[in-house]
Amino acid sequence: MNALKKLVKRLRAHSRVPVAVVSVMLVIAGVVLLAQEATRETNARKSPEMLAFEQSPDAWLQNQRNVSQLVKAIDAGQVATVALANGHPGLVLYTLKNGAKASATVPGCTPIGCAGTALDKLAERSAAQGFALVGVDVDPRTKSQHLLDALGAIVSPLLVILTMGVGFFVLMRMQTGMGGGASTLSERPETTFADAIGNDEAKAALNRVKAFMSDPSAYVKLGASAPRGVLLVGPPGTGKTLLARALAGESKANFIAVDGSYFTATYYGAGVAKVKALFKQARKHAPCVLFIDEVDGIGKRSRGNEGGGAESEMNRIINRVLVEMDGFEPMDNVVVVAATNHENNIDEAMRRPGRFDMLVRLVKPTLPERARLFDLYMDKVAADGSHDSAALARMTPGLTPAEIANIVNKAASSAAEAGADKVTSEHVLRAIETQLLGGEISPVKDLLTEGTRVRLAYHEAGHAMIGHWTGAGLVERVTIEPRGQALGVTYMTRDTEDPLYKQNELVSRLAMMLGGREAELLVLDSVSSGASDDLKRASELAIEMVGSLGFSETFGLLSVGGIPDKLLGPDIQAAVLREARTLLEQAQETCRTLLKAQRQRLDAMARALLTREVLQGDELKQMLGDVSEGRKAAPTPAQIAAAPVLELAFTRRDDSSPSPKP
Repeated sequence: MNALKKLVKRLRAHSRVPVAVVSVMLVIAGVVLLAQEATRETNARKSPEMLAFEQSPDAWLQNQRNVSQLVKAIDAGQVATVALANGHPGLVLYTLKNGAKASATVPGCTPIGCAGTALDKLAERSAAQGFALVGVDVDPRTKSQHLLDALGAIVSPLLVILTMGVGFFVLMRMQTGMGGGASTLSERPETTFADAIGNDEAKAALNRVKAFMSDPSAYVKLGASAPRGVLLVGPPGTGKTLLARALAGESKANFIAVDGSYFTATYYGAGVAKVKALFKQARKHAPCVLFIDEVDGIGKRSRGNEGGGAESEMNRIINRVLVEMDGFEPMDNVVVVAATNHENNIDEAMRRPGRFDMLVRLVKPTLPERARLFDLYMDKVAADGSHDSAALARMTPGLTPAEIANIVNKAASSAAEAGADKVTSEHVLRAIETQLLGGEISPVKDLLTEGTRVRLAYHEAGHAMIGHWTGAGLVERVTIEPRGQALGVTYMTRDTEDPLYKQNELVSRLAMMLGGREAELLVLDSVSSGASDDLKRASELAIEMVGSLGFSETFGLLSVGGIPDKLLGPDIQAAVLREARTLLEQAQETCRTLLKAQRQRLDAMARALLTREVLQGDELKQMLGDVSEGRKAAPTPAQIAAAPVLELAFTRRDDSSPSPKP
């Protein structure tokens, strides 16, 4: 009774519900009554024979006979009634005069007719013999078949609809990044700042973010605004992703990583949904570092009528990112870290204070940092310990951590391909050559004549001898193996990466650049086209020394680069070229003097290169000789260039990389 009272009370509270139920029941009852009336009226128009067949067709269908028996019965005049099933061509139900009931299926019948079959001219025979011929609506299927077909008719469309719905649902989830692999949540990465070698300034800046994430209440208590966004800017391969992971590891925070292309989607509005879902996930897993790599993939917002639907969608995505960052509460403890190689492609609204308000620049590793990187990556492979990390670092100026890792990986791969048990220094040096020169040993090697090989050997030996004896740098390795566009290479490095170059060092570099050509001329009495790049680079350096760096007797402290174009006439240009040529001629004289004095060493080095093709290490140092001993007999660049030694800011070119190549 209590349950009934509760039900009545609920019905009274929701008076529309019983009214709706009664209305539906009345409609259903009306439809049923209308169907019954339609069936009664239809049956009233049918003959008794038709009704007999349609009301219990199983009495005929269960007694299947072949067509020949039907034909014999018709020929013998034994048939009392024949019924043709509408919608089932060839199906015949018939009753014999003795009351027997049977059915048969006549082959060859089509919905058009039964011409040429046993039922051909059946109407004429019915009229002649006096048996009844009617058309009936019967279903030859059994009850089980009828039920299965009914279920199939209902289930098949449902399966199609369900499949389409599931597919659309999965696609939408993939588009929005929910439940898919687009965003990866890493629980408390173990990476620390110590794992990211170099970029100490960037680490110092990120320590402020670490302090906030470790204790956000200290900032809130003092009314300080917490950093919301950090923009990492730097060349590719400098470790932006690694630093972002290290920030999460140092802060004991979760780490979510996506890239700029993650926000794009096929369907309009799905990108905005991705942004919402991503920031919701970040808040859910706070403290959290949300890392967006290649954030410039989002681009800039278009203005006015610029662009079409794609640009409009991108505008909405950027706006949503800005709204989400503005919506951070002081205690949300979520920091967005974005990385890009193209700072100018970031929308200005993203870089204003309160969003990506901390700019952290990453730079390529310095000389000591490259040495540490080589130690780090060589420890990860089976090395024999013969490598000199300091020398390798000197040979790879300007390379990023990713490139150094790639060099070590190439070295290990080469060792594996050669069947070696350990990775040797030779494997690493050859990997460096492949990285710097853009390829493996060239097939051109097999096409070189012996005369060309001799010229290459003396050319590279000349570079090495002049570079060593003038103090232009440390000669690390000399090879006449062609790689990429280079037929031979002399690796010369500085023992420091001081951005300042002294005058005598630049004068020595001029001589070193001309050393290969002068060695060819001294030994072979001719020069080749291989020295063209040497001459080009030497000319550029000499003109810059005279015109821009203040090493000019004619112009003194006047920099040609600072003279307006309208005052830069032919006389000034001629004076610059004349004095630059004088520098080159002085460097040429230095080369000739030194090469003649060291002819025996030059010949010995060339012979060694022709035999082994590569010289390095102690053997190379022994062939080059001791400069301190040789200076007693050979003039130095300081004796030729009497100008005072000055320090200057000079942008390093490829001079610190392999020497000019023939």
